[in-house]
Amino acid sequence: MRCQHCGHEVPDGSVFCNRCGYRMSNNMACPHCGQQIPSTSVFCPSCGKAIDMEKTTPKQGVTYNQQRAEAQRQAQRQANAWQQQPPVEQEEYDDDDNGAGRRSHYDRNLIIGIVVAALLIGLLSLLKHCNSRENDSLKARADSAAVIADNSQDETAIMSAELSRNNFTEDGANIGCAVKFAGTDPDTPDRIVGVTYKNDADRPFIKVYQLTREGGGWKTELGQTKYYDGRNIIMDNSSLIADAMYVPRAVTIEGKQYLYFAFLNHLKGAGEGNTGRVTLALYEPEGKKITTLTYDGSIRSRSDGRQYVYSRGPLESTSGSERRFLQQEAANIGSIRVATQDEIDAEEEAKAKEEEEKALSGEENADAKWDHDNSENMDKLKEGEEVKMKPTQYDKPIINMKEIKEKLENDRYLVFLDTKGSVVGFNKNTRKYFTVYAGKNGSASAISFSGDNTVLIKTSNGSITYDLVHDKAKNAN
Repeated sequence: MRCQHCGHEVPDGSVFCNRCGYRMSNNMACPHCGQQIPSTSVFCPSCGKAIDMEKTTPKQGVTYNQQRAEAQRQAQRQANAWQQQPPVEQEEYDDDDNGAGRRSHYDRNLIIGIVVAALLIGLLSLLKHCNSRENDSLKARADSAAVIADNSQDETAIMSAELSRNNFTEDGANIGCAVKFAGTDPDTPDRIVGVTYKNDADRPFIKVYQLTREGGGWKTELGQTKYYDGRNIIMDNSSLIADAMYVPRAVTIEGKQYLYFAFLNHLKGAGEGNTGRVTLALYEPEGKKITTLTYDGSIRSRSDGRQYVYSRGPLESTSGSERRFLQQEAANIGSIRVATQDEIDAEEEAKAKEEEEKALSGEENADAKWDHDNSENMDKLKEGEEVKMKPTQYDKPIINMKEIKEKLENDRYLVFLDTKGSVVGFNKNTRKYFTVYAGKNGSASAISFSGDNTVLIKTSNGSITYDLVHDKAKNAN
């Protein structure tokens, strides 16, 4: 028998050519039982099962070597798909090639799908874990606050935990104090009353909170808010120079409970010499009312360097039991120094003198100052005594040159008499002006030299002489 493809002689019964591999027979193996059957069979004559002609019909014209090479190409494509390499554009293949390509893409997509699903599962697990941790954290905060409320004896710690748990800490304020009020009967539960404060850039404030015992926890509410614009609030006992046993504390006044506390609220940037302020306060939990007593005064320093407010007393009236209590408590705060009545009187006198001297200063007040400084001397002069006068020296003229009535001059002095009856001298050496005689003691009508540097002054009350060198005067009558 001869091969129809290459013409080579092959042994009888051969299925493929032993030279080129061409298929010699149209028979095929049954896919079910393996027996050789005609390729045109619809059912296997051996086992009787139906034959899928599309899958079992042999391909004519394809050699064994070609089939082997194609099988190697398909294996390489599958290996590339497992390595998830991007697909390479392929030429059109026959039906077997397309089937292998679809299988390769299917395998790659399956792997990608598995990886994506694993990532999604991991992400969902992570989100669930984070959400669980957040819920656990919130629960832990609430549980922690409850534990503190149940077990802690520190009122400040309880208040801090409760304010945080109830979202009262968003204003950024500091806790200034917290005091516990024990319940007096079953209808009056335990309370904690505390104060927070903040030196806000725009509106400094204090806030008073009430914590009322409810079962195993606390009910928290804001009682009062007070603003102190332009001031710097300080609530520590070191700055108040106060003993912690006195400030703050729970007190009872006429049967009512109060929180007593105090704080500095100086003007921002105020230092020694500026005005300072200390405020004492009572807060009544039942009525949620604040009563204050304020001490203003100059800021001074103690020997230890700490500052205090030197005050003449509270700004408000001290009538009423609450303010009388605060007035008594002011004595326990070292940052307040209340002046005694003697100190106040001395300060008033010094202040009046200062204002008087200010009113007599200046060239325009030269006559008034001479009268003020020499009032006692004028009384002695009338009694015939020679007195040492007190003239004031001025750099500028103390007389209106347009109102000069008479003028005297020698080597050392100029002397003027004006129309108001006042006498003014001028020292040529020192270039200073001074009052010789003021017209309020009786207007001068004429002046003349009665010797070297001595002026005779005629007045409506008589005549006097004035020694310009020694500033001595005496009655010339």
